[in-house]
Amino acid sequence: MTGTPTTSQAPQPLASRRHTFRFLLIVVGIAVAGLLRAGATPAAAASPPPSRVPLYLSLVLLELALVWYVAIGVRRQGHSVFDLLGVRWRSWRDAGRDVALAAGMALLLRGLSAALHWLAGPVHARTAFVLPRGIAESLLWVVVSLAAGACEEAAFRGYLQPQLWALTGSLPAAIFGQALVFGVAHLYQGWRAALVTALYGLAFGVLAAWRRSIIPGILAHWLVDVVGGLVRR
Repeated sequence: MTGTPTTSQAPQPLASRRHTFRFLLIVVGIAVAGLLRAGATPAAAASPPPSRVPLYLSLVLLELALVWYVAIGVRRQGHSVFDLLGVRWRSWRDAGRDVALAAGMALLLRGLSAALHWLAGPVHARTAFVLPRGIAESLLWVVVSLAAGACEEAAFRGYLQPQLWALTGSLPAAIFGQALVFGVAHLYQGWRAALVTALYGLAFGVLAAWRRSIIPGILAHWLVDVVGGLVRR
């Protein structure tokens, strides 16, 4: 990741401790808001909205806002938001390797989906209404998935993971920590689904640490979300 010459050496902090604390508060706020919304509209799936376009647009704006806040913190330390990508492509071979890693990760997680589905149980009624219906919503879902893949990987694996590594001096603690926070952000889906999301975050965190880049994670995350939304179980 950024500022890490070797995978055994902790990087320099990307932002201040205060910024990271506020980032965690924002994630908790998102989780609480999602829980309150889900509790206030338990029958959402029984009477789905006529159009999910406003919802999808709000999700994209939320993802962008999270990265915007991350960018504020890292810029104060002299970094660019693009530094969160980690090791970048220098040749077609690098690109091909990351695409292959992303495809392999997506296939692995998809292959484990039956076990994860058993762990999480059926899709909860309060989140099922998010899934797209029709061609227009399906196309927009691809855009939402791309935003989620890029922004969540940048925020949780590109920023939070190396930041926790720098603050704790432990890469395993950083990987598990960011996965836990990632799961908390999805608590509105229910604790079982949040646990599965944390496991996904753990897998993406290991991939980012090993590759020293979030690029394959972005691609894999996007593929997983696209397939998860467009291919019904």
